[in-house]
Amino acid sequence: MLFECKYRVLHFKIKTSFMKRIILALALLFALGSSTRVFAQAPQETRVRFYYYPSSNIYYNPTNTEYWYYDDVSATWTQVKELPSTVVVTKSPRYTVYYNGEDVWKDNATHMKKYKGKKDETKAKKN
Repeated sequence: MLFECKYRVLHFKIKTSFMKRIILALALLFALGSSTRVFAQAPQETRVRFYYYPSSNIYYNPTNTEYWYYDDVSATWTQVKELPSTVVVTKSPRYTVYYNGEDVWKDNATHMKKYKGKKDETKAKKN
């Protein structure tokens, strides 16, 4: 009888230890799952469509009808509704580029390199 009682106590301890581990593992999984949802819900910038005119190095946002151009005088990229008379847009060729946010000019070096060759190809086909 004493042996049976000790066995039951030992069996109970093992079961509770096992249950504690399961509960701890579930709590850990829940905590990890909750934290990934928080990261997944972080505010994401919206993808914006722009038209890029490589011959003029200008961007146009058709959604808000604004241009981005590089102002040589201030040495900065400037956003305007209407381009100054000193800036001329050559409408062809025009490429659609997408950017997460409004500051599309941050990728200007990439766009210049990528679309420069395409502009030259267009000229070569015309000749």
